[in-house]
Amino acid sequence: MEAHHGTQDFEETDGDADNLRLYQQLYSYAIHGQTNRFNDTIANELHDPNARVQLLSRRSPQNNTFVHIAVSSGHVKLAAKILQQHKPLLLEKNFEGDTALHIAAKAGDIDTTTNTLLREARGTTNVENNGDVLTLLRMKNNEENTALHEALIRGHQSVAKCLIDADPAVSLYTNKEQKSPLYLAAEQGLVEIVKLIKEKAVEKNIEIQGKSPLFAAILGRQKKEVLKIISNMEANILNSKDEKGRTPLHCAASIGYLEGVRFLGRRLVDSHQEDHCGNFPIHYASSKGHVDIVKELLRYCPDSMELRNSSDQNILHVAARSGKDNLVQYFLKKVEFQMLINQKDNRGNTPLHLAKMYD
Repeated sequence: MEAHHGTQDFEETDGDADNLRLYQQLYSYAIHGQTNRFNDTIANELHDPNARVQLLSRRSPQNNTFVHIAVSSGHVKLAAKILQQHKPLLLEKNFEGDTALHIAAKAGDIDTTTNTLLREARGTTNVENNGDVLTLLRMKNNEENTALHEALIRGHQSVAKCLIDADPAVSLYTNKEQKSPLYLAAEQGLVEIVKLIKEKAVEKNIEIQGKSPLFAAILGRQKKEVLKIISNMEANILNSKDEKGRTPLHCAASIGYLEGVRFLGRRLVDSHQEDHCGNFPIHYASSKGHVDIVKELLRYCPDSMELRNSSDQNILHVAARSGKDNLVQYFLKKVEFQMLINQKDNRGNTPLHLAKMYD
């Protein structure tokens, strides 16, 4: 009996060793794109269909399948052959949560994306199976990025267009940072992508989710063309607020983005909106010493000079407290700002007091 058990243990171990040897061979073939050797090994060594599926389903130390490995190495034909033998690998994730489509999108590989992965998801070249396609396109990795997010993060516009065409709705899905592909495209000023998403998704009444793409365009200092497209996407987008209660005008004023301030001003955006800390856009501009922004804000909304923040401070207080001597001098030289000089905040300080305190 002892001898019998010993022989059985040896045979199981030997079988495991054979499987490991085969796996390592196939792994090497997948990395190097040796399609014929990969296929021949599967055909010659694994006659049992269950054993074949079991080996094809085996994972690497980073939980990559053979499809992940082939795609990451740029071997399109091999990836297609593997999927034809075991299609469920298409939806499998590695330890980063990436599917093979995520990897192809990161690499900017349009051929793998369109001609291989999406085709295999549809089942055949001609007959579209929307269920599998949409499942694949909408899958998120550990950063909650879809493949479309990954393509745009790396600036792969051709891949992005392909993915948007396949599923327009995914262009408004959000990731961990609450950024949608539309946000990423706006941030980078990708005019064609922004237009495509507007046409394919927004105009089809799919709701914009997550962080406002207008904030993205403002923070990215994008040209007026991008701002114009986005500003027409939703009725209230010009006065939308972020998690701190800031409007796009707050952001444009803060970063000194003159073209953005002008764009918003011409659309009569309300400059009397305060954030959660009680600051108005003109206070943001004053704290950064943006003389040109202050001038522009006052040009289209002159009474903004009277606005006070939650500390009852006017724009001269804010400039003095922030040590922005250039803006302080500008205010002091202009007659229209004389009324600000002796005003007191909620602690009884005039702008001059604050200038001395923060000097």
